[in-house]
Amino acid sequence: AWLKVCGSVAGQDAFNPVKGSIPARTDAGKTSDYDEYQKSAMKDWTTDKIVPSLVHGFAGKQSWVTDWQNAVNSFASKLDVKATQDELVKIAKDALG
Repeated sequence: AWLKVCGSVAGQDAFNPVKGSIPARTDAGKTSDYDEYQKSAMKDWTTDKIVPSLVHGFAGKQSWVTDWQNAVNSFASKLDVKATQDELVKIAKDALG
């Protein structure tokens, strides 16, 4: 029952305007409850090419994504710009062969 409500047009139109997100359904989002950004985002999803996500593992091999995440995490704790740049260049070269 819960999934039927959440997945319905009415459920999407009740949840998404409050959450600030856009509905997964293309037949939802027709109410005036959505703000200008949400309306713009819904339009973009119908016209723009979707770019693969690096963080979710769709833009590169998992080994490269892991190495990239480790380099970024290291930067967040050490704040060493040069070392991070060097590591990211090495990771890219390794991935490209």
